[in-house]
Amino acid sequence: MQLTTKLGRTELRQSRTDVLALPIFIGVILLAVLVRQFIPPDPSPIVLAGCGVCAALDVWLARWLQHRGAATMVVTADQISVVPPGAAGGGAAPQVLNRTPETTLSFRLQSNGFVGDQISYLLKLHDNATGAELSVTAFGKRNVRRACEAQHWQFGDDQPTR
Repeated sequence: MQLTTKLGRTELRQSRTDVLALPIFIGVILLAVLVRQFIPPDPSPIVLAGCGVCAALDVWLARWLQHRGAATMVVTADQISVVPPGAAGGGAAPQVLNRTPETTLSFRLQSNGFVGDQISYLLKLHDNATGAELSVTAFGKRNVRRACEAQHWQFGDDQPTR
């Protein structure tokens, strides 16, 4: 994460490492499979061909993720906006939370359903005055709080609600 504060503006941006974590992980697994193939007995041509195809798909995925970009959160004195990945290229519009005189912020966990045997949760930044929310899962609670507090946004009760 990159946190940049300038006069009147704090920007939180996912780093390229965060965006490319999955392709890097896949590449490490492919490398382990390839190394294992050259331990006797003879390597399997089918496994080697499969690794080649997976490596090509992994490179394509990495390039696509880099082109798509990273999520960005911009905090000013009057508003907080989250620009999802790919929004600059005509994708989804930024999510915006505007400050009101009664605004206090809190974090909320929202269930995202089951992933295998586990329940997946999204981290939401919640405006207690208006009920508006922004999805901030990609940035993490600590980084979001630091960015908001840098622009003097107030936090109320910090207990997650469901």
